[in-house]
Amino acid sequence: MKETTTTRPKASAFLSRRFKTAGILIILGLVVESVSLLWNHPLSFVAFLGIGGLLLAAGTVLYLWSLASQASDTSG
Repeated sequence: MKETTTTRPKASAFLSRRFKTAGILIILGLVVESVSLLWNHPLSFVAFLGIGGLLLAAGTVLYLWSLASQASDTSG
């Protein structure tokens, strides 16, 4: 299938939206972790690792998955 001018911006917009979502997840994870460092309670560790860590991991995985899926789409 040949790439046309209509498929390239569509793929670029999709990749941009995925990057934006991954960035938002990473920023939310960092915010949760920084707030939990200021919170002096035993549940702050749960918030730090459970919520913040999962948001960071989800953002990182989404970012890497977007890069890998874009590379496989363009190579084939």
